[in-house]
Amino acid sequence: MFVLFGNDGDIDTRATQNIGLLRLIMERPSLERLKGLDFLPDLESQLQEARQLCTHSARCDMILRWLLDRLKASAEVRSTPGSWNLLVVTLRLLPLERLATLLGTADLVQIVQSTLHDGKANLELLGAVASCLDLLFELSNDEKGAALQAMLGGDPSKAGMFSGTWLRVTLEAIFPTGVTPNSIPYALLEPATQVWAYRKQRDNENEVFAKHLMVPAAALLAISVDGLNVIPTKRKRNDITADAAGEFRRTLETLLARHVFSPARLSFLDTQEKQRQYSKNGEPRLLPIDLSDRLDSVKSAIASNELAPTALPALLDVALRCTPAVNQRQRTKERPWVELVFATLLDCMVVDGKPKDSAQLVAMLAVIGRRAALSKETLLSVVDSYAKLPKAADDSGAGDGVEWALIARVIMLDASAFATTQHATRLFDALSRAEKEAQASRDPLPQLFDIDLSSLRQRDILIPVIQAFAKGRSLSTFIEIWHKQLLHDLDGASVWLQLGHSFSDLVETSLTHQQIAEIVERLRRSLTSDMTAMEIPANTVILQAVLPGIRSSDLLDAVRADVEAFFDELATNFDQYVSVVGSRRWHHSWRLLTTALNLWFPSWVAQQTDRVAVMKRASSILASEAVTKARGVLSDVHDDEKTVQDARIFVLTLVRLLQPYSTEVAHMYKQARKGRSADRLSGSFRAPVIHHVEDLESTHLELANEYFEERLGELSRKLSGDGPRPLLAPSPVQEQSTKVKAVVETALAYLRPLDNASLEQNARRASVAVQELLRLPSAALTIDEREHVLNAVAVTSRPHYGAESEQMRLALMIQSLEEPCLKAGIYSAASLWQQAEFASMLKSGEGTESSAAAKILELLECLATRVVGHLLHYQSRNAAKASLLAIAAAAEATIDSAASGNGFASDPRHLLLVKATFTQFDRHMRPELLQQCMRPQVTELYVSILVRDAETLVKEARADQEREMMLATVLYALANLPRRDAVAADKTQSLMHIVLDVVRRHGTDVPDRSEVNGTTDSRKLVLLRCLEFLARARLVEPADNKIFEDLTTTLLAQDLPPKEHAAVLSAFTTACRNADASTRIERLQALLPGNEAPSGASLLLLGVFLSTLSKEDFIAESSADRQTPQVFLHRLLGTITQAEDLTSCRRACECLALILKSQPFMTNQHTIEATLACMSGLAARRVAHDRVLFLDICRVAQVLLQQYGTRVRDRLHLVVHLLQTLLSCFFRKTKGEDKTHKPLTTRHARAMTRVLQLLCNPPQLRIKPKATDLVDESRKSQAHVGKYIQYVLHHYCSQVLKGVLGEGVREALMPGLWAMTEAMEINNADAVKILSSAMTNSERAVLRNLYDEYKTFGKWRGG
Repeated sequence: MFVLFGNDGDIDTRATQNIGLLRLIMERPSLERLKGLDFLPDLESQLQEARQLCTHSARCDMILRWLLDRLKASAEVRSTPGSWNLLVVTLRLLPLERLATLLGTADLVQIVQSTLHDGKANLELLGAVASCLDLLFELSNDEKGAALQAMLGGDPSKAGMFSGTWLRVTLEAIFPTGVTPNSIPYALLEPATQVWAYRKQRDNENEVFAKHLMVPAAALLAISVDGLNVIPTKRKRNDITADAAGEFRRTLETLLARHVFSPARLSFLDTQEKQRQYSKNGEPRLLPIDLSDRLDSVKSAIASNELAPTALPALLDVALRCTPAVNQRQRTKERPWVELVFATLLDCMVVDGKPKDSAQLVAMLAVIGRRAALSKETLLSVVDSYAKLPKAADDSGAGDGVEWALIARVIMLDASAFATTQHATRLFDALSRAEKEAQASRDPLPQLFDIDLSSLRQRDILIPVIQAFAKGRSLSTFIEIWHKQLLHDLDGASVWLQLGHSFSDLVETSLTHQQIAEIVERLRRSLTSDMTAMEIPANTVILQAVLPGIRSSDLLDAVRADVEAFFDELATNFDQYVSVVGSRRWHHSWRLLTTALNLWFPSWVAQQTDRVAVMKRASSILASEAVTKARGVLSDVHDDEKTVQDARIFVLTLVRLLQPYSTEVAHMYKQARKGRSADRLSGSFRAPVIHHVEDLESTHLELANEYFEERLGELSRKLSGDGPRPLLAPSPVQEQSTKVKAVVETALAYLRPLDNASLEQNARRASVAVQELLRLPSAALTIDEREHVLNAVAVTSRPHYGAESEQMRLALMIQSLEEPCLKAGIYSAASLWQQAEFASMLKSGEGTESSAAAKILELLECLATRVVGHLLHYQSRNAAKASLLAIAAAAEATIDSAASGNGFASDPRHLLLVKATFTQFDRHMRPELLQQCMRPQVTELYVSILVRDAETLVKEARADQEREMMLATVLYALANLPRRDAVAADKTQSLMHIVLDVVRRHGTDVPDRSEVNGTTDSRKLVLLRCLEFLARARLVEPADNKIFEDLTTTLLAQDLPPKEHAAVLSAFTTACRNADASTRIERLQALLPGNEAPSGASLLLLGVFLSTLSKEDFIAESSADRQTPQVFLHRLLGTITQAEDLTSCRRACECLALILKSQPFMTNQHTIEATLACMSGLAARRVAHDRVLFLDICRVAQVLLQQYGTRVRDRLHLVVHLLQTLLSCFFRKTKGEDKTHKPLTTRHARAMTRVLQLLCNPPQLRIKPKATDLVDESRKSQAHVGKYIQYVLHHYCSQVLKGVLGEGVREALMPGLWAMTEAMEINNADAVKILSSAMTNSERAVLRNLYDEYKTFGKWRGG
C-alpha cells in the first residue's frame, strides 16, 4: 500500500482522495462510464476515458456515435487532434457495414469539411484527420468495403469542394514554414485526390474541378515542377521525398489533363470540324469553346495574388502533352489548339495590358519550344504587346525597358519572324540604342546585363536573325540593314563590329557567286568614291566580313581584281583615309588590309612566272603609306591597344607572305617584337605572334629561338608561382619543323648548367626545359633531335633537383625511346647504369617518400626494359651486339659487387636494372648470344644473393615502410627469375619456404585502407610479390595451394588500384596454367562449391580460371567421387538464381557466358534447357530493379542462339517464354507503378533486337553432306521459328495496351519485330491473318499498324 506525503512530511490527503476517486471510477460498470462521458470536467479527460473504454466492438459502437455527435456539434472537438485519433481507434474495431451506416448517417466528409472551414487547422490536426481518412480508404478496398466506398463517394460538387478546400488549407498550413518541394508533406495531400477519385460520375464534374480544384492544383504543380528542375543529377537511390513529389506531380498532371485540357481540346477540334462542315453547306456556325471559362478561376487567382504566375508554364506543359505531335501532319492539325492554349493562359497573366511576370512569359515560350510551335504572327504579336520594343524610327524611347530575354526566346522559336526589312530594322535600332546607352553609362543597365552580352547580342539575337536571312536567300537585304546601322553610329554600337566570323560562314552558302562579286565591286567603288568619315569605316567593316567568306577558287578568280584594286588604293592613299576617318578608326583599315592581302597575294604569286616581278610588287607594297604608318605605330607609344594589335598582325602577315621576296621583313619582325608598344601589350594581344611564327621558314630560325627563349625565361621566373604555362599555344596548324627545332635547341641550352648561376637557378632552368620537352609529341621530333635530347637529359640529373624533377627526367627519356634511337648514349652500359646512380644520389626527406621512390623505381625499370629491348631487336648488328655484351658485363659486375657487399637490399635501383636486363635476355635473346651474356654461374650467384637478401629482410624485426619496400623489390626479382628451370632444387625449395613464411607473417595483418599513405601500401605490395612468385612455382602440397588461394582472396578484398588488381588476376591465371589437372579440379571445387553460395571474389576468380580449364582435366581425374563438368554449370545456374547482390549475379552471368562460348564440353541438352529457364526467372525477378542484368541476359541468349542453335531448335517453347519475359520489361505500367522500377532504354532495346534477329534470321547454317541446292536451309530454319514466334508478337501487342515504352525504344525494337513478322510469313503466308483472328480488337489494331510499317519499310530490300 502506498502512502503519499506532502512537502512538509504529513500525509497528502488530497492526493489520497483523488486516487480513491479514480479507483471508484474504474470500478464503475462500463455502461455507467459511457453515460458519464459528458459529465467529465474537460475534453481531454473525456477523450482519455473513451479511449480506455474502446476495447470492445459494442462499446466502440456507442463511443463512435457519441464522438460523431460531438464532432458535428463542437468546433473545439473538431480542432483537437485527439478526437481524430480516437476516431481511428474506433474505426479499427467495428465491422465495415456498421461503419458505413454510422459514418454515412453522420456525414463524415461534411464533418471534415467543417473542420477545414473552422480556420484552426495546423499540420498536427491535418495529419490526424489524414490518418483517419487514409484508414477509411484502406478499409474500403477490402472485399466487404463496397458500402464504405459508396459512403465516401459523394456528388462531384461536394467532392470537388472538399478536395479544393483540403489542398488550400494544407498549403496555408505549410506556408509559414516556407513552401518548398522538400517541405511539403505529400502524404497530407492524398485525401484530396482520394476523395475526388471516389466521386460519383456526373456530367458536370469538369466544371466542378475547374471551379474548386484548379487553383490549388496549379499552385502545387508549380511548386513540384520547380523542385523537379533543381534536383541534382546524382541523387540518392532511396530519396523518398523526391519519389513522393514525382508521384504527386504525375497525379496532378493527370487530373488537369483529364478534366480541363483534354475535354477543351476535344471540344475545340469538334468545333473546327463542324465549322468546316457548315462552311461547305453555306451555313457558318460557331460553337462555344469553354477553355477560357475553365481558366477563369486561374485568372482571378493571379489577379488577386492568390496564385503565382509561375503556375502558367506548368499548366501549358500539361496542355501541350495532351496533344499528339508525332509527325508533321499531326503538328499542323494541332497548331490552332496550341495557339488557343497559349493565348488563353497568357491572358490569365495579363493585367491592364501588362504581364505580371515577364520571366514566366519567357518560360511559357520555352515550353512551346520543347513541345510545339507558334506562328510568326503570334510571336510578333507577343513582341509588339509585351517586349516594349520601340517602333521603327522612334528615337524617343530608351533601350532600358526592352525585354531582351523575351525577344531572344521568340527568336529561338522562329528567327524568320524578324527576317524582313521592317521588323529587322525595328529590332536592330532598339539593340543599337541599348548598346550605345550601356557603353555610355559606367554602371551598365542591370536589365540588359542580366544576360551575358555576347549571348544576348550575338548568339541569341543577331546570329539567329542573320541565319534566318541566309536561309531565306535574302542575305543581301541584311547587308543593307547592317550598312545603315554602321552609318548611324559606328563607335557607339560595337556589337555590329563582332559579326565577322558568323557572317563569313554564310556568304558562299547563301549568296550566288554573281551576287558576291557585285557586292564586293559595289563596296570597292563606294570605298574609293564616298570619302566620308562614316562611309569608309562602314564599307571597311562589311568588306572585312565578306572577304573571308570567299573560299572557292572560281569565286576568288572573279573578285581578285577588285580586291587587288582596293588594296592598292587603301595602301597607297592611307594617309588620306586616315585624315578622313580619324586615328580612332585605324584598326578597321589594318584588318581590311590584312584580310585582302591573305586573300589576294598568294593566288596572285601562284600565277606569276617571273620572280623579279613578284619582288618588285613586294617592294612596292613595303614602300606604301600603310606599311610605313604601321611600322611607325609599332615604333612609337600608342594609347589604343586595338590599333597596335591590328598593326602588328598586318606587319606579321607581311613577314609571312613577303619574306621569300624581300630581306626587309626580318627587320620588320624584330621591330614588331622589340618595339616599346609591344612590351605594353597584355598576353592576349601577344598571342597572335605564335600563330604567325608557326609559318616562318628555316631562315627565320633565329627569330623563333629568340621568342621561345623569352617564353622559357617567363616560365623560369614564374615556376614558383602559378606554375608554368605551356610553351606552345594550341594551334590547328600541325607543328612545323622550324618551331620544333627552335624548342629543342632552346630547351637543350637550358639543360646545360650556367657557371655563374646557383644550383637552384640551374635546377629551375632544367625543370622548365624538361617540362616543355615533355609537352612536345614524340612523333614531331626527328631521330637526330631525339638523340640530342636523350644525350642531354641523360647527364642532367643533380641531387639538388629533387624526386619530382627526377621523375620528369626519366619520363622524358622513356617518351623519347618510343622508337629506337641507337646512336644515343643511353644505349651504352655506362650511361644506363649512371641513371641508377643519379637516382641513388637523391637526398632523403620529403622528396623521396615511399610513393615517389616507388615511382622512380618503376620508371627506371621501364627505361632499362626499353633500352635493352631495342638493342635485342637489332642484336644481329655488331654495334648492338657489343652494347648487349657491355650491359651483360655491367650486370655481372653489379652482381659481383652485391655478393661481396651487403647484397641488393640496400640498392634496389641496381637490382631493378639487373632484373630488367636478365628478363629481356631470357625472353628475346638468341641462344648463341645468351650463353655469353647469361652464364649459369652468374645466374646462380644472382639467385643466391636474392635468397640471402630475402632471408635477411624477413628475419629482421624492423617492419618500417622502407624495409618492406626493399623486401617487395627483392621478391619482385625472385618472381621473375630468368632460366627458372636451371635453378637448383634446394634453392627453389628454400625460396618457397621464405615466401610462405612472409605470407604467414603479413597475410593476417593487412592494413586497412585508411592507413595507406601512397597509391599502394608497402605491405600489400609485399604480398602481391609473394603471390606472383607462388604463381610461377609448382605448388604440390594442398596446404600450399590453400595458402595461395587465401592470399589471392585477401588481396582482392583490399580494394587495390587497377594495375595491382590486374596483377593479382594475372598471377592467378599463371598459377592455374602451371597446375596439374587434379589441382585445377580441386580449385574449381573450391571456387564453385555445391553446399554454399560462392563469394563475389570467388566468382571473379572463376571467370579467370575458366579460360585455363580443358576437357582433359576431367578425363585425367580418376577419383571415385569425380564430378561431371555439367554439375558445375548447374551450380553456377543455382548461384545466379540465389545471388542477392547485383555484383555477384553479374559475375555469375559473365562466367555462364564464358562457359557457353569457350567451354562447350561443360554443356548438354539439359544444361541448355536449365539455362533458358534460369534466364527467364532472372528477367522476371530482377530486371525491373537492376536493368543492367537485361544486357547480361541478352548476351547469354545470343551465345545460345549462335553456338547451340540445334539444341535450342527443339526447345523453342522455352525461348518463347524468355522472349516474352524480356519484352515485358520494356513496358512501364501506367497504373500502380513501382517506384523502384527503372525503365529500359534504347541500349537495351538494341540488344533485344539482336536476339530476335538471331532467332528469326539465323546465321548461315553449315550444309549437310547430302544437302542439295534446291533446299534453302536458312529459310527452312526461319519457317520453323515462325511457328512459335507468333506468340511473342502477340505478347508484344498485348503489352502495348497495358503500358508505355520509353523514348526511342519502339524505334530500336522495330527491326526485331519486323524479323518476327518475316519469319511468320515464311512459315505461312497467312500467318498474320491467323494471328489477327486470335486477338482482341485493340490488339488487332496494334498488329495492323505494325504490319503496315513492315510492308512499307521492313519488307523492302532496295532495288
